[in-house]
Amino acid sequence: MIVDDNELMRKEISKSVALQTDAVLECEDGESAIVRCLDFNPDWILMDIKMKKMNGIIAAEKIKAVTPEVNIAIVTSYDSYLYRDAAKKLGIKHFFMKTNLLDIRRVLDSNRQK
Repeated sequence: MIVDDNELMRKEISKSVALQTDAVLECEDGESAIVRCLDFNPDWILMDIKMKKMNGIIAAEKIKAVTPEVNIAIVTSYDSYLYRDAAKKLGIKHFFMKTNLLDIRRVLDSNRQK
């Protein structure tokens, strides 16, 4: 699942990380991600931080409360200690910058091999 309020960025992330066999669901905000996550049951959620309606940190917290086993990674343009710390407190291990989407692909590929 890719959650970002910018449609072009969602498409770019999807193009960069998805294999042809992957089913990818795109959401434009944290609120819709929470609702759709329960039906879609994703292995990974790639979540932006700053979005309309609900930011990615709050959405990640709500998703983790219901489905603690889901892997969430933050994908953002904001490299802030406060955001990194908030993500870490939620158990989010991966924090990626949008300027280097290949890092995401490496992590997803290594998890697929396990």
